[in-house]
Amino acid sequence: MILVGALLISFIFPIGTYFYLRNIHKDDLVYKKDCWDLLWNGLLLGFPVFGFSLICSITFNITGIGDKYPLVKLVFSNLVLKALSEELMKFLLANKIIKKNHAVISFLELMAYTTIAAIGFELMESVVYLFSTNVGQILVRGITNMHASFGLIMGFLIATGYKKGWKHPILIGITAAVIVHGAYDLFLDEYFNDTDIGLLPLLIAFICLVINIVAIFFIRKNRNNPYYNESLFPQEDAVPVEEAAVEGSDNTDLE
Repeated sequence: MILVGALLISFIFPIGTYFYLRNIHKDDLVYKKDCWDLLWNGLLLGFPVFGFSLICSITFNITGIGDKYPLVKLVFSNLVLKALSEELMKFLLANKIIKKNHAVISFLELMAYTTIAAIGFELMESVVYLFSTNVGQILVRGITNMHASFGLIMGFLIATGYKKGWKHPILIGITAAVIVHGAYDLFLDEYFNDTDIGLLPLLIAFICLVINIVAIFFIRKNRNNPYYNESLFPQEDAVPVEEAAVEGSDNTDLE
């Protein structure tokens, strides 16, 4: 019962973040529905994450590299089987909504979508960890809201990339999230327990907490800022010059 109570308390921060992001557009029912769909489907991400990890694990084991180099196996396990599989599946889920709203999606909305997908996964993962962790870890996971911070990093970089015309903004966003996520899991391994590196997960967890707090103020400050609320792809709303010319000529002939 104590563990369940800790779990419910840990839900306060991620669920609170979800409602905060959902209320970016309080009167937009379509946006709210998209947010709910992302949260619900995020709860089911464990299945594709498991499938992707299984395929990668089998492929890696066939090579035999892990048997020769245990440290390589450790890095692969944390960066690919855990971090990459989870961050990639979160993005693919969010990308369904991003594509659907591609012509009108804004900077803040893209950030919200990648973060809400991560929150859904975090809620599901927290329930799974209930059977293999303790009260302290449950509460720390909830307070630091780490998966949400990974989603914020990913969404912010992808949206910034689109705004500034970066090459491969999606790759940059996913890679950054994987590095932060993977570093946390990697240095949390017992292999580093007796080294100073073992303290890095605490630092990363604190940074994730700071990212969540900064993001709240960032969104609050820019909720009505046109730069962050206008379409990331305004050219999709415009009628091509050639098409407009053809339509104009057709109307003239009819007249």
